[in-house]
Amino acid sequence: MSVGVTSVSRSSLAWAWGGVEAQMVGDATVVRPALARRPVELIVRQGRLARGSGYASAPPALRRGLARMGAILRLRERGRYFVHAAGAVDPRGRAWLLTGDSGSGKSTLTYALARAGWNVLGDDGIVLEVTHISGSGSVWAHAWREPLRVSLDLEAHFPDLGARACSDGCASMPGDLRRRIAVSVPFARGAPLAAIVFLARGERDVATPLTPTAALSALIPQSPWVLVADEHASAHLAALGHVAASVGAFRLEHSSRQLSTRDGIARTLGDLL
Repeated sequence: MSVGVTSVSRSSLAWAWGGVEAQMVGDATVVRPALARRPVELIVRQGRLARGSGYASAPPALRRGLARMGAILRLRERGRYFVHAAGAVDPRGRAWLLTGDSGSGKSTLTYALARAGWNVLGDDGIVLEVTHISGSGSVWAHAWREPLRVSLDLEAHFPDLGARACSDGCASMPGDLRRRIAVSVPFARGAPLAAIVFLARGERDVATPLTPTAALSALIPQSPWVLVADEHASAHLAALGHVAASVGAFRLEHSSRQLSTRDGIARTLGDLL
């Protein structure tokens, strides 16, 4: 069953990112693909998701994309905030977020950490929550369970990738120029957040501490749902500000040398805190 909302013009667009638009219509947030040939809508209202116009007949991949966005907004209403990041839990039980633009090395380094004995929280998203214990706020990183995908081009560093690929037909995802395959890794459900590391590929390996202001300015683009203009925006921004001020934050320029030994990136991160 589809649920209708009062239509609004595109001039009132509130937010757009990654091919998805969001508009406020009364007490609902209407999510739709930006370039769909026909209207396809998912409606988020008071913590619930409802099918909108065209949703039931839309292609499965399109429905999954909208449902993902709807889940992110639904979590946001509950004080849990999605960040475009990979994450792993070290042997001491501390969560580390590896974030940055696509191609910055999040999946590669997360797989390297998994091979060094760390548990994975997510490949392309992590959910953060500020919890209040004894009057102070701590940050918890929740898993966002999606397959960890690693490029077959990295087989020189990860010899097991070839065997993994061939056990699944030696094929990566159709149309994926990075030739990524899903790999099996140990997952964690969540852990207290120790640090956020903003990644950049380079010819050297240099870690630079960030001030809370610099960390917040780098974190906002990785959690752009903060810009959805609803009643949860201020709480979202406050949570990101708390995260930036309360955990370690670093910019890490990294080279392939981080992959030259089994514990390379694990040792690099361990030296930061």
